[in-house]
Amino acid sequence: MLNFNAHLGFQFNDMPFLARFKAAAEAGYRAVEFPSPYEQDVGELAEQLARHELQLVQFATPLGDSKGLAALTGHKEAFRAGLYDALHYARHLGCRSLHLMSGCEGPNDPTDAYHYLDNIRYAVEFFADQGIQSLIEVIGENSAPGYFMNRFERAEWLFDAIDSPNLALIFDSYHASNSGSDLLALLEAWCPHLGHVQVADAPGRHEPGTGSLDFPALFDLLQRRGYAGWIGCEYHPLDGTNAGLDWLVPYATRC
Repeated sequence: MLNFNAHLGFQFNDMPFLARFKAAAEAGYRAVEFPSPYEQDVGELAEQLARHELQLVQFATPLGDSKGLAALTGHKEAFRAGLYDALHYARHLGCRSLHLMSGCEGPNDPTDAYHYLDNIRYAVEFFADQGIQSLIEVIGENSAPGYFMNRFERAEWLFDAIDSPNLALIFDSYHASNSGSDLLALLEAWCPHLGHVQVADAPGRHEPGTGSLDFPALFDLLQRRGYAGWIGCEYHPLDGTNAGLDWLVPYATRC
């Protein structure tokens, strides 16, 4: 059995953010994710999760203005201060995984590999002491130009440098399909490090079944490898969220 969660940054986004929790629960989901909670009152978010019996799967540490801060050389203090903000929200929302986004290089904010490594190592140790898993994700140039963690080779370097069970990978089918590698072979290779999976078809980044990716084979691989984590529906619904949920029926319930 595979477990699918709603991504409230992509799904149900034709309604106000706080209304999406009820919509996700009514659609059959029992878990959600979204990139940033900091614009909302933590008490209001906790109330929505409790009222609709939803688990929060993961969110990101503070993003700054550049899809994260970890690799930006002038932002070490801001990155590390943000870990405390993330911990505050994670504790109150019962979230056990946090995404450490690298950030995108710009003319005023250069990135540096060893600065990034130092920050990620610090964050992994910081959150491990709190029982929280740290996540990283490979996001390609087509989606985030200049994003530092933009290649799986770079992810391999990071995991080789930080040998910790508290560091894991978000494997996103859409981003992985744009990496130039065979999608299933890439997933097979990264199964030992999976902390979360996200799905969207390619091209288009819509629901599975709207593009060319082989999702039956992908889901079969996850089941054969005993993946017990969540699979986030991080796609742009083609014709509305509820209208596009039939693709889930052959695979699993949404809880």
